[in-house]
Amino acid sequence: MTKEELIKSIVAKEWPMFHNVNGEDRVDCQEDPGTFENMRTAQFSVWDEASLAGYDKDLDAAIAEGRSLVKEKYIWMMEHTDPRGFEAFKSLLPAISDKKKELVAAIWKIMLAQTEELRKQYPLLALGGRPLHASEEGQWASIETYQTSELNTYSEETLEKLLAHIKDMQAKGEDFVYKIQENSVTCLGYKDMREAEIAMMGQVMGDLGITVEPDCPTCMIPDDVQ
Repeated sequence: MTKEELIKSIVAKEWPMFHNVNGEDRVDCQEDPGTFENMRTAQFSVWDEASLAGYDKDLDAAIAEGRSLVKEKYIWMMEHTDPRGFEAFKSLLPAISDKKKELVAAIWKIMLAQTEELRKQYPLLALGGRPLHASEEGQWASIETYQTSELNTYSEETLEKLLAHIKDMQAKGEDFVYKIQENSVTCLGYKDMREAEIAMMGQVMGDLGITVEPDCPTCMIPDDVQ
C-alpha cells in the first residue's frame, strides 16, 4: 500500500475502537468521525511508510484477537489518572517487556524535548493544551501520560521503526512533534502555526476584556478606550 492508503487503513480500523471505547456512555467527540480522521491523519502523515505498515499490522493482530488498542491506551492512561480504576482493568492489558519499556522511554525522551521547544516558540497555543508532565496533571491527562500510553499499545517492531524514523528526521533537521502540531492546526483551518498562535492571542485577550485589531494582531487595545 502507498503511504496514503496505509493512513486511511489505520484510521478506518481505529475509528470503531475509538467510537465504542465507552460502550453506550460515549462523549461528543466519539460521534465525530470527521474530526477524528483529521487529527489522526495529521499525526500519521508525519510517520514513514515502514512505521505505518508496522502499526497497521498491529491493528490487524489486535482485531483478530478481539482487542481494542484504543481501549488499552485509555486503560494505560488510568495508571496515572485513576490508579484504582487501573487496578480493576489492568488484567486486560498484554504484558510489556523491558525492551518495549526502553523503546517507549527513548521515543518519549525525544518527543518531550521537542514539545518543550515548541512551547517556547508558541506559548499561547500551549495554554489551550494538556499539561506536559504527568506530575502536572489535574482535570486533563498530561501529554506525557497520553503519549506514553499510546506508545505502550504499539508492538516492539513498530516502536523500533518509529524510533528510527524520528531519529532520521532529527538528523535531517526535522522536528517530529512540530510537524504533527503544524498538521493539526492546518486541519483546524489555520494557515500555519503563527496564525494559530495569533488566534490564540485573540482568545486570551478577549477573555481579559481586551480587543485585538484585525489588521494588527499584536496591537492590544482595551475595550473601554475604543
